[in-house]
Parts: sequence; structure tokens; C-alpha cells
Amino acid sequence: MDAESTAINAFSDSLRKRWERQRQLRTHGENLDEGVVQAISDDAAALVISNLSWHLALGESVSARSLATKLGLAAEAIIYMIESGHFVGLVGKHDAFLPLWQFSNHTPDKEPSDAVAAVLRVFRDGLGKDFAPELVVLWGATKQPELHGEEPRQVLLSNKDPQNLTWSAQVTVSGLTQ
Repeated sequence: MDAESTAINAFSDSLRKRWERQRQLRTHGENLDEGVVQAISDDAAALVISNLSWHLALGESVSARSLATKLGLAAEAIIYMIESGHFVGLVGKHDAFLPLWQFSNHTPDKEPSDAVAAVLRVFRDGLGKDFAPELVVLWGATKQPELHGEEPRQVLLSNKDPQNLTWSAQVTVSGLTQ
């Protein structure tokens, strides 16, 4: 089964089960305005697509909860480190996710690899109060001319020389601040 069919089937099954548990929907669902139902359904579909797109951008990842447990920290501490630019990650509604490509040997650890730490410094220092974790995630998942058309995360995953990563980050930050 392809990813689209899986998402549609999983969403449909989850919606059906949740609908059945809500007595007021079972009892009064026929009174709902079709336009409202359509708008809410469109919002839910957009959220599914957005979340799936972000997970593709992250690549293989670890949850903040899981990493916090491994390191003996609170999940909030991991989230703070993402939001303050000391880890690459995305903070969602229920948890945060950190891509494994940022860690040495692609194994969750208490800090990112030296190359990723340097990139994070470029984004943090260059963007200041405009720093946003998702900018680093998007940069990592986007082919960069300074890396001969490779994605930064692929450079890190393939254990190639990461020397041009900082330069690529500087070029990106420069473009964002103009």
C-alpha cells in the first residue's frame, strides 16, 4: 500500500472510531451544517499533509520525550534546546522531534555533532530574535549549491566532509536577513 492510501485509510478509521465514541455526534450529526463539516474536514486534511511534510523534512527522528528519558532530563528541557537553537528539531502540539542526522553516528545524544553545532550557531547568531527551528530543518532538507546540490542532511548521513556546511548555512542566513 502506498503512503497516500495508508494515510487515507488510517485517517478514515480514526475518524470513524472517534465519531462513534461521541454520543452527541451520533445523535445529532444530521443537524451539522454541511459547509461547516467541509471546512473542518479541509482543516484536518491540511494538518495531516503538513505533519507528513514536516516529518519528511526531518527524516529519521527521535521524539523529545524519548531523548529526555535517555538523557535523564525533562522533555521541556529538550524543547527549550530546540527553540533556543541548540538542537535541530520541530516542536509540535504533542511532542517535539529531532532528526538523527544532527548527532554523531546518527545516535541520539546530549548534544549535536560539532558540524551541526557550528551550523546552529550560524543560524542563531545570524538571525537573532528571528531564529526559528523550522528554518534549520528546511535548510537541512533542501539541496544547497554550496554542497554541490546535496542536502545538508545527506552530507551528514553519508559521513562526507562537513566543512562546507557552515558556509552553506552562512549563505542561507545571509539570504534570509537581506
